Amino acid sequence: MLHRLIILAASTLLIAAAPPPQDVPVPQPKPGQETPSPTQAPADNKKEAEQPSPPAENAVPKPAEKPEEKPEPAPEGEKAKPEQPKTDEEKKPQEPAREPVKPEDPEELKACLSQLRELGAEFKELPAIPGEEDGCGIASPLELSTVIPGIKLEPEGTMRCEAALALARWAKDVVVPTAAIALPDKKVSAFGNASTYVCRNRNSAETGKISEHAKGSAVDIATLAFDKGEPLVMKPREEDGTMEGAFQRTITTAACLFFKTVLSPGSDATHQDHLHLDVLERKGGYLYCR
Repeated sequence: MLHRLIILAASTLLIAAAPPPQDVPVPQPKPGQETPSPTQAPADNKKEAEQPSPPAENAVPKPAEKPEEKPEPAPEGEKAKPEQPKTDEEKKPQEPAREPVKPEDPEELKACLSQLRELGAEFKELPAIPGEEDGCGIASPLELSTVIPGIKLEPEGTMRCEAALALARWAKDVVVPTAAIALPDKKVSAFGNASTYVCRNRNSAETGKISEHAKGSAVDIATLAFDKGEPLVMKPREEDGTMEGAFQRTITTAACLFFKTVLSPGSDATHQDHLHLDVLERKGGYLYCR
C-alpha cells in the first residue's frame, strides 16, 4: 500500500513539471491592455462582440457628402442684400461707345478740295451736319454731283471730301480705262448712287457699331450706266464668264487701292445688290476687301 502512494506522488510531480504542448497557441494580450483575469474575461468578450466588424475588401466606399455651400457673409457693418433678377436692360449686350463728329483738319480739307477740283469733280460745300444721334453727322460735308467729267453720281450724294476724292480717283484710274478694254464700244456715263450719308448702324441693324455711312465716309453703288445700252447691274458675278463679269470683278478688286473697305456684290447677305466703298481708317493701315 505504501509503495502505491509513493508511485502516485511521483507521477503527480512529473506531470506538474512537464512543459505545455508546443502546438497549442497561447493567447497574447492586446497592446495597451492588461492580461485579463479569469473573472474579467466574460466582460471583455462582450465588448469585442459589440464592436463592428471591419469592411470587406470589395465593399464600395460611400462617397462623402459635400458640405452645403453658404453665401459669403456681407462686409462688416453692411447688411446682406438678396439677389435681384437681372432686368431686360442689363441682359442686353452693351452698346459700343460712339464718338462725336470730328472736325476736319483745315489743311487736309483744303488739300482734298483742291485735288477734287483738279480731277474735274463738281460739288458744293454744305453746312455741318450735326446728326440725329451720337456718332452721326459730318463736320464739313459735300454734295457730289459729278465724279469726274463725263461720269455723274445719280442722284447726288452727301459725303466727306475724303470719300469723294477716293471715288473720283477710282473712276479716273480704274473704271474708265478698264471699260475701254472690256467694253470698247461704250463709255461709262454715271454711277447709280444707292446710299451715301445716312444715320444708321452697320447693315441697318438695331444694335452694334455705327455705319461709315453715318459719318459720310461711305458710298454704295448699285449700277454703272453707259452712254448707250443697258446699265451694268451690280450683282454676284463670280461665275460670270462674260466681259461684263470680268469688268465688274476687275473694278471692284482694284477699288481697294483707293478705299479702306470694299464689299463686292455677294460678299455677304447684306451686300448682294450693290458695291460698298468706304474710307474707314484702321490700325496699321489694314484693308478689308471682299
